[in-house]
Amino acid sequence: MRIFINIYFLLVFTCVSSLADTNEERKFIIEAKLGILPSIEIMEIYTKLKTKEGNYDYIFDIRSKNIVKFINETNGKGTVKGKILPDGYMPFKYTYSYIRKEKNKYVEIVYKENDIKKIIVTPPYDKSKLTPLNEELLKDTIDPPTFFLSILDYKNINDCQKTFQIFDGKRRYNIEFNKSDIISDNLIVCNAKQIKLGGYKEKESDVFAASDFIKIVYENKKDNKFLRYEAKNGLINILINQVVE
Repeated sequence: MRIFINIYFLLVFTCVSSLADTNEERKFIIEAKLGILPSIEIMEIYTKLKTKEGNYDYIFDIRSKNIVKFINETNGKGTVKGKILPDGYMPFKYTYSYIRKEKNKYVEIVYKENDIKKIIVTPPYDKSKLTPLNEELLKDTIDPPTFFLSILDYKNINDCQKTFQIFDGKRRYNIEFNKSDIISDNLIVCNAKQIKLGGYKEKESDVFAASDFIKIVYENKKDNKFLRYEAKNGLINILINQVVE
């Protein structure tokens, strides 16, 4: 079994529910499930989120676990800095430095006025092996961690009707929320689809960048607390849960 995880994606499960200054440390576990086999823990993420005067500074540390350490080990650290908006977040700078299969990699995106000012990817991707990407599609995009910071607050997804435009330094995609279900008196489920727009390999195995479907579960209570994130690509299911200690 080979599971590819787009790590920076995992990063973001730190809650921001107001503009009050905060300094929060959290831990999250990523689980993978293949078909009918039992799920296994494949990664853990340690995060520190600081918010001050309407800005956010997000620091993350990712570590592979169990079988992933042997087949696709990835360990890294990164940051996202940006501005908190009434309906979400606007990144200023995103950096991620990591080691995958003993190879050093680095991604940096700098934003200016809803556009991308600078992109650094080391080592660079071979664009001839990727689907075409129109640079006009990079405008008004956010990075994956900023996307997750947004969806952790239910009000930021407009009752499960909002579309997010995302660029990770390589791939450009939209995540479109199009349906909500109240499955009980206690739970709300928001369903989304992922639209691939460019920068993809012919066969993309990264669950987070190429999901068949996405499901986010919230409490059906006053604060609509985030409970979990689920994504599926073929037979692979990924779940992200916060560790409560």
